[in-house]
Amino acid sequence: MKKYLKHSLFLLAIGAFYCCSNDDSKQEDPETQPVKEASISLKLASDFSVSRYNAVTVDPEVIIENGDAALAKYKWTTKVSGANGAVKDSVIGDTKTLQFIAPKAASYTVDLAVTLGKLVKQASTKVTVSETGKTYTSKALSVIDYLPAPSYNSDNIPFTTKAQVMEKIQSDLTEENGISLGTFGGSIVTAFDHTVINTYGKRDFTVLMNENNGSLKFSPVSIYVAYDANKNGIADENEWYEIAGSEYNKSTTVKNYEMTYNKPNPAKAAVTGTKDWQFDKEYLKWTDNKNASGFITKTKKWRRYNYYPQWMGESYTVKGTKVYLPVKDVSDGDETTFNVGTFEWGYGGIKDPSIDISWAVDSNGKKVHLPGIDFIKVFVSTFAAAGATDLVTSYFIKAEDLNFPKASK
Repeated sequence: MKKYLKHSLFLLAIGAFYCCSNDDSKQEDPETQPVKEASISLKLASDFSVSRYNAVTVDPEVIIENGDAALAKYKWTTKVSGANGAVKDSVIGDTKTLQFIAPKAASYTVDLAVTLGKLVKQASTKVTVSETGKTYTSKALSVIDYLPAPSYNSDNIPFTTKAQVMEKIQSDLTEENGISLGTFGGSIVTAFDHTVINTYGKRDFTVLMNENNGSLKFSPVSIYVAYDANKNGIADENEWYEIAGSEYNKSTTVKNYEMTYNKPNPAKAAVTGTKDWQFDKEYLKWTDNKNASGFITKTKKWRRYNYYPQWMGESYTVKGTKVYLPVKDVSDGDETTFNVGTFEWGYGGIKDPSIDISWAVDSNGKKVHLPGIDFIKVFVSTFAAAGATDLVTSYFIKAEDLNFPKASK
């Protein structure tokens, strides 16, 4: 029995020894590794060259170690002279890659600061901008395309071929005569003779439309823009972007809306309505891609007018973003007097029709960064009628570069 106890005590002692040894090993702290500081390596070519109103890509080499590169902030600046002659830094970009574009021929010093927390790295380059030998104007004076939607104003353009129409519209644009766009889907595409620069922190161009005049009511219009990235002189389909104004994300706004207009039959008898002004309530049939259909009413006032563009064949389809426009009858149900709403920002035909190119988005609503634009499309994005005063339509007057330098005229 004693021998057994001694043996058991021996085993317990050995076990305790190993347990203590294991405990001791767990208590030992591993060697603390020093925290490495973040660093920025920045390389930038010493010089670039480009002609005025053309963009050159300034792409620095930025290497960030021991830090999150996604948190880095970029600031591009250049020197400008103020009205009092004082030279100061002007911010021209806040992305890693800069699309440098300038309206004047000169040598520009361009500085870049990369910031990560308290760490700042700087570099500088020179951009030489040369003359082009061309003269420019602030306005978009070239008509690229024109497609009006139905309205009583269509009788002002009695031509039967697109070529005749384009000649007339070009003349109207040059003389700043109002160009009728009609109701939903009516549009005009015009081109500048230079790239309108996406100026950092400023609005870039304005779109002037007819203003409400007495009983005539006009709708705000949506804007699409295109930058001629491949310099082929054409607004390619994949280069168009929509200006996302104040109404763009509202629940009442319909993306990718399509509407088809059908040519009225001149032999069809007019279907008068219950109101005195309803000369033909089944005048012009329309359908859309939401399984809806209806008619545009011809009003008594414009009963001798043809609302349908005569060169458009038996039917045609227009497409784009549709925006809700509030229209309120204020004539106690007589439908003779209406108040028509407006939009806050980002549209033509509103109180402040100035546009920032930075508001442009792609077909998925994602913001895009354009160095500037060469083409604009003014598009009637509303479909509204105002009783006896007829359709709420739009007239285009002009588009103009807001930051166009006087020296370039």
